[in-house]
Amino acid sequence: MKTLVFAEKPSVGKDIARILGAGRRGEGFLEGQDYIVTWGFGHLVSLGHPEVQNPTWQKWSLDTLPMLPQIWKLSVLSSSQQQYDNVAKLFNREDVGLIINGADAGREGELIFRLVYQHSGCNRPIKRLWISSMTDEAIKHGFDDLRPGEKYEPLAQAALCRSRADWLVGMNLTRAYTKRLNSMFTLGRVQTPTLAMVVNRHLEIQNFVAKDYWEVNAVFSDFSALWFDPEADEYPSRIDVADKAKELADRLKGTQAVVHSVKKTKKKQSPPSLYDLTTLQREANSKYSMTAADSLAVLQTLYEKRKVVTYPRTDSRFLSDDIFPTIEKRLATLPAQYDEYLGWLRNNRPTKDKRIFNDAKVSDHHAIIPTEKKVTDTSGWPQAEINIYDMVVRRFLAAFYPDHEYLSTTVVMRSGKDNFKATGRVISEEGWRVIYTKRQQAVEKTSDKASEPGVEDEENEQSLPDLKKGDTRLVEDAVLLTKKTKPPSAYTEATLLQAMETAGKLIESEELRDAMKDSGLGTPATRAEIIEKLIRVDYMQRDKKKLVPTPKGIQLVEVAASEIKSPEMTGSWEKRLSDMARGKEDPDAFMGDIASFVSIIIEQIKNARNLHSSAAAPRHQSASSARPEAKTDARPETRSVPRSDARPATSAAPAKTPIVRQTFGECPACGRGQIIEGARGFGCNRFKEGCNYVVWKEFYGKKITQSAIDLLIQGKTTRMIKGFVLEDGRTVAGRLSMKEDRSGIELVVVKE
Repeated sequence: MKTLVFAEKPSVGKDIARILGAGRRGEGFLEGQDYIVTWGFGHLVSLGHPEVQNPTWQKWSLDTLPMLPQIWKLSVLSSSQQQYDNVAKLFNREDVGLIINGADAGREGELIFRLVYQHSGCNRPIKRLWISSMTDEAIKHGFDDLRPGEKYEPLAQAALCRSRADWLVGMNLTRAYTKRLNSMFTLGRVQTPTLAMVVNRHLEIQNFVAKDYWEVNAVFSDFSALWFDPEADEYPSRIDVADKAKELADRLKGTQAVVHSVKKTKKKQSPPSLYDLTTLQREANSKYSMTAADSLAVLQTLYEKRKVVTYPRTDSRFLSDDIFPTIEKRLATLPAQYDEYLGWLRNNRPTKDKRIFNDAKVSDHHAIIPTEKKVTDTSGWPQAEINIYDMVVRRFLAAFYPDHEYLSTTVVMRSGKDNFKATGRVISEEGWRVIYTKRQQAVEKTSDKASEPGVEDEENEQSLPDLKKGDTRLVEDAVLLTKKTKPPSAYTEATLLQAMETAGKLIESEELRDAMKDSGLGTPATRAEIIEKLIRVDYMQRDKKKLVPTPKGIQLVEVAASEIKSPEMTGSWEKRLSDMARGKEDPDAFMGDIASFVSIIIEQIKNARNLHSSAAAPRHQSASSARPEAKTDARPETRSVPRSDARPATSAAPAKTPIVRQTFGECPACGRGQIIEGARGFGCNRFKEGCNYVVWKEFYGKKITQSAIDLLIQGKTTRMIKGFVLEDGRTVAGRLSMKEDRSGIELVVVKE
């Protein structure tokens, strides 16, 4: 009997096949004497769309909500039908006695495999390949240490429940808000609270009123010190009245100040923790303006193709104990440009520090570090790959360097009843910071926030003289500083990723706060895609490095139920899913609570009298009768607009004052009317007589160009257009053409 290995994508499958000696090519697989290796394209199978679960749910109607499937049906993604057929046939081949799940070692990888396994009807025993590196050595070790498939049953249950919960929330609330608002709005368990954070920050900034305040800086001959009020709880240096600040500055000039106290403290700064995915994405955005999606793509290339970094989609910043014996080998494989730092490590061998090695802090995968593959030269790599690899290597090196040590000095001066404070530091041991210091200037040229990780803000520190209590200094000048309060900063991808990771300040429950630190909004593997999706569906946009909401995004947040916008909901669900993956949460109880939550929100939406907001949103047609049955063949999908919406909005003309409307040619549907322009589209002027032909200016979230509209008005088919957003959030490409019954236009999806 043969063993069948399922990999998540072709590139990984081919690497595994090479190592296993499976070189004979088949249709979607590679075969050898003992092994067959096949693969997916990511997901091959997904939960079926509403009309697959129940044909009566095809029409978008509030009457069919909430949609709560009792038996969940699966569908093959139309773009993956051929490969699914290949895989399903192999899963059930008579000479296959064992299936090895070689998908990514995590919750989503488990789901990808389990859905294919279930839908194919396979009942062969399963074993799990669990690896954190794509080097040949790591893959071989993984096959020597295959794990029982049943060990990952709780993880599979958590993955399936996550998928079903997202379906229930997304499908039901998307339809409910779309119908009530008469415009296409997609909602999601993770994307909606993420959007809410961006919108709330934007509104804080818009509503912020700046206020003037003043500070007084006393200038001595060899240093300066800032006035402060020792009894103030907050902002001790701030003076809110201009006259008071000016009077203080005038009074201080020429007075004698006495050193009231000198506090010198030896301080240490430990090396920064190793990278997890989110931390690396944040720093790549700050240093190199890389989007989260771009930095993940580069990491994936370094992991899969170059095989020089470990598994990227990790949420851990620690290493497991079994990695310690490999550390020196990993250091020895680094390219020559790091030799100046490796010299110290050769004389000071790495130790098993609990700050780095902690099995309890590693769940699916350890932190991102270099692999044991030798790298001789990176000069021929794309710059983005060089940058990300350099970040990983320097963080890895810094972890084994000593602490940064310095002497921190705080001096308090007094002149009469007035107090002044000055701070300074003297570095005694550069420690791990030596790894970053030399490249600081180069980084600063390309980044507006180039400070290295773990480095404290030293902007207000200075070189202080050797002072002791009782020393005196003349106040040679007192500088009046006029300042303004500042609004909170708009989110960048770096700061939004951090907010998604913790969202702690938005959570009141300490238990949920801890869960959010581990899980947050989304996972390291999905946060980049959540940000990209919010941009694709026109809820927010990039303004240089800032992320700002669109009017449509603001409108959704203003009308959406508070529960669906709250990170607390996601925090509680993520905690229960984490417990489920460890076998500590009942899947049925979890899904029952999700169904109850959705039912309550749907009732709120149905019963709301005025569900609208002050923000103007781009009009998007409903898709109430548009969803076709999920395709299980390679034929194009077609999507259309319901006839109830199929007329352009036109302004009523005042009585007795006929308006001559510009026409754009004969209606291609009825052949009798003329095409006129309305607020939201172009349609036949005989709509009162029953001709419903209309060409929308915006269709499935995509603004249609005038050239495409001209073709449709003539009854012709457009060229390929990208960027249509379906109600389930998928972004597809396709052509627009007249429907067969000539009642309007439809989208023919030809590429997902």
